[in-house]
Amino acid sequence: MLSEKPKYLLATQKLGLKFPLVWCVVTLILGFLTQDITTAIFISLASFLVTWLTCKIASFFFSFHEHSGILKNHVYDNVMKAIWFISLFCLVINFSKSILFQSGSEAFLSSVFSIVYFGFMLSASNRWGMHFVEKRS
Repeated sequence: MLSEKPKYLLATQKLGLKFPLVWCVVTLILGFLTQDITTAIFISLASFLVTWLTCKIASFFFSFHEHSGILKNHVYDNVMKAIWFISLFCLVINFSKSILFQSGSEAFLSSVFSIVYFGFMLSASNRWGMHFVEKRS
């Protein structure tokens, strides 16, 4: 029995890598205004690359369930939801911490790299519902 995909997972899946790309472009512009030009370019590009890499690696590990059926399908879906919510929590906390409690280039670095948690959110939303189907011979 398949349940319907939650709207927040659909929205995350629809955003895809467009949100991190926009995030990195905005931070690149802010970095040009407040940081070194080379620092702004490197940090913005590196954060997008790490977000993409996080999404791909997490999706790879989440795909093991599709082939092995380690968990029951409803448990797997709940794990994907938990990963999504934990990643959202970490993104918000890390961004807030960098804005409120850090200063200078350290705040810029932390706030830009807080988008990396979105990679986990995106991979969890993409892998939700990818259930193990027993192959019968």
